[in-house]
Amino acid sequence: MDAMYSIEDQRGKKPLNKSLQEAVNTIWAKLSQLEKVPACIPPCGFQPAARVFQCATCRFVDCQFALDCPVQDLWTYTDETIVLRCNVPFHIPAGLPVTWMFAPNLRTRDMALFKELKGNPENPFSLTIEEPAPGTVACRLGEHSKPVVRKFFYLNVSEGSVEEEKELQAAFSAVLHWDDKTPLPHVPTMGLAVGLGSMAFILLLMASWQCLCVRQTCRRHGQKGAQEDSRSLDSL
Repeated sequence: MDAMYSIEDQRGKKPLNKSLQEAVNTIWAKLSQLEKVPACIPPCGFQPAARVFQCATCRFVDCQFALDCPVQDLWTYTDETIVLRCNVPFHIPAGLPVTWMFAPNLRTRDMALFKELKGNPENPFSLTIEEPAPGTVACRLGEHSKPVVRKFFYLNVSEGSVEEEKELQAAFSAVLHWDDKTPLPHVPTMGLAVGLGSMAFILLLMASWQCLCVRQTCRRHGQKGAQEDSRSLDSL
């Protein structure tokens, strides 16, 4: 807009072509100082830093994501202390208010069902829950009328305890460790292979010797038959 005002100021003082060229140079100088716009990071949230200007439509375009993030499942126990964090992978303006809410015994993203919780003023982006109860915890970044993102955590709470789970895991690990130390029965695979090879070699030698004997026997019978035939011819 400053370049357009400059053209208006120079009207009648400079040729229009020269004023236009100066305006173009001013625009390119300002564009070269702009930082590269970061890419949109899915799956949710209003990301003002990723807003871009489309020359074709002459308007700004935001990331086409919903404000509400998908519900994340968390598994915990009734005697366990958990910490939830309302952080996002994209840049957000400084000083945004953080609001924590809870909907007991429900897996939902309906904001009308949530009740506001008291957060930590010193660290508003985290919420510590002792003795959690089943339900959905939500956090909102930004004002109620203009939120930036809303995150949801569904708490799957078991009646057991953390100590019982650790004992079961220790027992299971001990069983696995005992199986690793159990010696396997000795299998003489190498000796068995050598024995089978020797037996096959002996059988091959015996088969070759039998074939040789058969051939020699056939030759003897042939020679004897020829001699008898020659004698019978001489007698004639």
